[in-house]
Amino acid sequence: MNIRGAVFDLDGTLTDSMYIWNEAPKALVRRYGGEPPENLAQEIKKMGRREASIYMREKFCLDCSVEELMDGINALVTEEYRCRVPMKPGADRLLARLAAEGIPCCIATASESAQAQAAMERLGLWKYFRFAVSCIQYGGKTEPDIYLEAARRLGTDIGETAVFEDALHAARTARKAGFPVCGVYDASAEEDQPQLRALSTWYVRTLSDWNSR
Repeated sequence: MNIRGAVFDLDGTLTDSMYIWNEAPKALVRRYGGEPPENLAQEIKKMGRREASIYMREKFCLDCSVEELMDGINALVTEEYRCRVPMKPGADRLLARLAAEGIPCCIATASESAQAQAAMERLGLWKYFRFAVSCIQYGGKTEPDIYLEAARRLGTDIGETAVFEDALHAARTARKAGFPVCGVYDASAEEDQPQLRALSTWYVRTLSDWNSR
Protein backbone atom coordinates (compact mmCIF):
# COMPACT_ATOMS: atom_id res chain seq x y z
CA MET A 1 0.00 0.00 0.00
CA ASN A 2 1.32 3.44 -0.95
CA ILE A 3 1.43 5.55 2.23
CA ARG A 4 2.09 9.28 1.92
CA GLY A 5 1.31 10.44 5.47
CA ALA A 6 0.99 9.09 9.01
CA VAL A 7 -1.16 10.12 11.99
CA PHE A 8 -0.13 8.81 15.41
CA ASP A 9 -2.14 8.55 18.59
CA LEU A 10 -0.13 9.47 21.70
CA ASP A 11 -1.21 7.48 24.76
CA GLY A 12 -0.67 3.75 24.35
CA THR A 13 0.74 4.18 20.85
CA LEU A 14 3.77 6.49 20.99
CA THR A 15 4.02 6.58 24.78
CA ASP A 16 3.48 4.00 27.48
CA SER A 17 1.18 6.40 29.32
CA MET A 18 -2.18 4.73 29.81
CA TYR A 19 -1.36 4.48 33.52
CA ILE A 20 -2.00 8.25 33.73
CA TRP A 21 -5.59 7.89 32.57
CA ASN A 22 -6.15 4.91 34.85
CA GLU A 23 -4.97 6.72 37.98
CA ALA A 24 -5.52 10.47 37.53
CA PRO A 25 -9.36 10.39 37.44
CA LYS A 26 -9.51 8.21 40.55
CA ALA A 27 -7.08 10.49 42.40
CA LEU A 28 -9.22 13.52 41.59
CA VAL A 29 -12.47 11.88 42.64
CA ARG A 30 -10.89 10.99 46.00
CA ARG A 31 -9.49 14.53 46.37
CA TYR A 32 -13.02 15.95 46.21
CA GLY A 33 -14.66 13.41 48.51
CA GLY A 34 -15.78 10.63 46.18
CA GLU A 35 -15.14 6.89 46.15
CA PRO A 36 -14.28 5.85 42.59
CA PRO A 37 -14.48 2.28 41.32
CA GLU A 38 -11.30 0.65 40.07
CA ASN A 39 -12.71 0.57 36.53
CA LEU A 40 -13.43 4.32 36.38
CA ALA A 41 -11.02 4.71 33.46
CA GLN A 42 -13.11 2.27 31.42
CA GLU A 43 -16.30 4.18 32.21
CA ILE A 44 -14.90 7.44 30.81
CA LYS A 45 -12.64 5.99 28.12
CA LYS A 46 -14.59 7.34 25.15
CA MET A 47 -15.42 10.71 26.70
CA GLY A 48 -13.73 14.04 26.10
CA ARG A 49 -12.16 15.78 29.08
CA ARG A 50 -15.11 18.09 29.78
CA GLU A 51 -17.64 15.31 29.32
CA ALA A 52 -15.67 13.07 31.71
CA SER A 53 -15.42 15.86 34.29
CA ILE A 54 -19.18 16.47 34.17
CA TYR A 55 -19.79 12.73 34.50
CA MET A 56 -17.50 12.36 37.53
CA ARG A 57 -18.86 15.43 39.30
CA GLU A 58 -22.45 14.26 38.93
CA LYS A 59 -21.91 10.54 39.54
CA PHE A 60 -19.82 10.98 42.70
CA CYS A 61 -21.44 14.22 43.96
CA LEU A 62 -18.06 15.94 44.10
CA ASP A 63 -17.58 19.19 45.99
CA CYS A 64 -15.97 21.08 43.10
CA SER A 65 -16.73 22.63 39.74
CA VAL A 66 -16.30 20.98 36.36
CA GLU A 67 -13.53 23.49 35.64
CA GLU A 68 -11.69 22.49 38.82
CA LEU A 69 -11.79 18.86 37.74
CA MET A 70 -10.54 19.70 34.27
CA ASP A 71 -7.73 21.84 35.68
CA GLY A 72 -6.82 19.09 38.15
CA ILE A 73 -6.57 16.45 35.44
CA ASN A 74 -4.57 18.82 33.28
CA ALA A 75 -2.05 19.52 36.05
CA LEU A 76 -1.55 15.84 36.85
CA VAL A 77 -1.05 14.70 33.28
CA THR A 78 1.12 17.67 32.27
CA GLU A 79 3.61 16.79 34.98
CA GLU A 80 3.74 13.16 33.83
CA TYR A 81 4.28 14.05 30.17
CA ARG A 82 6.93 16.63 30.96
CA CYS A 83 8.93 14.47 33.36
CA ARG A 84 8.19 10.76 33.31
CA VAL A 85 6.14 9.21 30.48
CA PRO A 86 8.24 6.60 28.63
CA MET A 87 8.31 5.92 24.90
CA LYS A 88 6.65 2.80 23.54
CA PRO A 89 9.22 0.33 22.16
CA GLY A 90 10.12 0.89 18.52
CA ALA A 91 8.62 4.38 18.16
CA ASP A 92 11.98 6.01 17.53
CA ARG A 93 12.98 3.46 14.89
CA LEU A 94 9.71 3.71 12.96
CA LEU A 95 9.67 7.50 13.03
CA ALA A 96 13.25 7.67 11.79
CA ARG A 97 12.38 5.30 8.95
CA LEU A 98 9.32 7.32 7.93
CA ALA A 99 11.40 10.51 7.98
CA ALA A 100 14.02 8.88 5.76
CA GLU A 101 11.26 7.93 3.31
CA GLY A 102 9.92 11.50 3.26
CA ILE A 103 6.57 10.59 4.86
CA PRO A 104 5.16 13.48 6.95
CA CYS A 105 3.83 12.62 10.41
CA CYS A 106 1.62 14.25 13.01
CA ILE A 107 -0.01 13.41 16.35
CA ALA A 108 -3.77 13.22 17.00
CA THR A 109 -4.37 12.97 20.73
CA ALA A 110 -7.03 13.23 23.41
CA SER A 111 -4.45 15.12 25.46
CA GLU A 112 -3.51 18.74 24.85
CA SER A 113 -1.26 19.43 21.87
CA ALA A 114 1.28 21.12 24.16
CA GLN A 115 1.40 18.03 26.39
CA ALA A 116 2.12 15.83 23.39
CA GLN A 117 4.85 18.19 22.25
CA ALA A 118 6.42 18.31 25.73
CA ALA A 119 6.58 14.52 25.92
CA MET A 120 8.00 14.18 22.42
CA GLU A 121 10.61 16.89 23.01
CA ARG A 122 11.83 15.17 26.17
CA LEU A 123 12.04 11.84 24.32
CA GLY A 124 13.83 13.43 21.35
CA LEU A 125 11.01 12.61 18.92
CA TRP A 126 9.33 15.95 18.25
CA LYS A 127 11.62 16.57 15.26
CA TYR A 128 9.70 13.85 13.39
CA PHE A 129 6.30 15.58 13.66
CA ARG A 130 4.89 18.54 11.77
CA PHE A 131 2.21 19.28 14.39
CA ALA A 132 -0.13 17.81 17.00
CA VAL A 133 -3.92 18.14 17.00
CA SER A 134 -6.12 17.56 20.02
CA CYS A 135 -9.58 16.19 20.68
CA ILE A 136 -10.09 19.23 22.89
CA GLN A 137 -10.45 21.27 19.69
CA TYR A 138 -11.78 18.67 17.26
CA GLY A 139 -13.93 16.34 19.39
CA GLY A 140 -13.46 12.82 20.66
CA LYS A 141 -12.33 9.87 18.61
CA THR A 142 -15.81 8.41 18.30
CA GLU A 143 -16.08 10.90 15.42
CA PRO A 144 -13.54 11.28 12.57
CA ASP A 145 -13.06 15.07 12.68
CA ILE A 146 -9.62 14.97 14.30
CA TYR A 147 -8.30 12.50 11.71
CA LEU A 148 -9.78 14.49 8.84
CA GLU A 149 -8.14 17.66 10.13
CA ALA A 150 -4.81 15.86 10.52
CA ALA A 151 -4.91 14.61 6.92
CA ARG A 152 -5.95 18.04 5.68
CA ARG A 153 -3.01 19.69 7.39
CA LEU A 154 -0.60 17.00 6.21
CA GLY A 155 -1.90 17.52 2.68
CA THR A 156 -2.44 13.80 2.11
CA ASP A 157 -5.41 11.81 0.82
CA ILE A 158 -7.36 9.83 3.41
CA GLY A 159 -6.72 6.53 1.66
CA GLU A 160 -2.97 7.16 1.73
CA THR A 161 -2.73 8.38 5.34
CA ALA A 162 -2.01 5.67 7.88
CA VAL A 163 -3.53 6.07 11.34
CA PHE A 164 -1.70 4.37 14.23
CA GLU A 165 -4.00 3.65 17.18
CA ASP A 166 -4.08 1.36 20.21
CA ALA A 167 -7.71 2.08 21.19
CA LEU A 168 -10.37 -0.05 19.51
CA HIS A 169 -13.04 2.68 19.33
CA ALA A 170 -10.57 5.14 17.79
CA ALA A 171 -9.24 2.63 15.28
CA ARG A 172 -12.81 1.76 14.31
CA THR A 173 -13.64 5.44 13.72
CA ALA A 174 -10.57 6.01 11.54
CA ARG A 175 -11.18 2.88 9.51
CA LYS A 176 -14.84 3.76 8.93
CA ALA A 177 -13.72 7.19 7.65
CA GLY A 178 -11.53 5.51 5.02
CA PHE A 179 -8.09 5.63 6.62
CA PRO A 180 -5.82 2.59 6.55
CA VAL A 181 -5.25 1.71 10.21
CA CYS A 182 -2.33 0.18 12.05
CA GLY A 183 -3.54 -1.37 15.30
CA VAL A 184 -0.87 -1.10 18.00
CA TYR A 185 -0.81 -3.51 20.93
CA ASP A 186 -1.11 -2.04 24.41
CA ALA A 187 -1.49 -4.12 27.56
CA SER A 188 -4.17 -1.77 28.90
CA ALA A 189 -6.59 -3.06 26.24
CA GLU A 190 -5.74 -6.75 26.23
CA GLU A 191 -9.36 -7.79 25.86
CA ASP A 192 -9.77 -5.69 22.70
CA GLN A 193 -6.85 -7.14 20.77
CA PRO A 194 -8.78 -9.73 18.69
CA GLN A 195 -11.20 -7.06 17.44
CA LEU A 196 -8.42 -4.52 16.92
CA ARG A 197 -6.44 -7.01 14.88
CA ALA A 198 -9.48 -7.95 12.79
CA LEU A 199 -10.39 -4.39 11.72
CA SER A 200 -6.84 -3.12 11.17
CA THR A 201 -5.03 -2.95 7.85
CA TRP A 202 -1.89 -3.82 9.82
CA TYR A 203 -1.43 -4.95 13.42
CA VAL A 204 1.84 -4.74 15.36
CA ARG A 205 3.10 -5.61 18.81
CA THR A 206 5.69 -2.83 18.59
CA LEU A 207 5.88 0.09 16.18
CA SER A 208 9.18 -1.06 14.71
CA ASP A 209 7.36 -4.14 13.36
CA TRP A 210 5.28 -2.05 10.93
CA ASN A 211 5.84 -2.54 7.22
CA SER A 212 3.46 -1.04 4.64
CA ARG A 213 4.96 -2.97 1.75
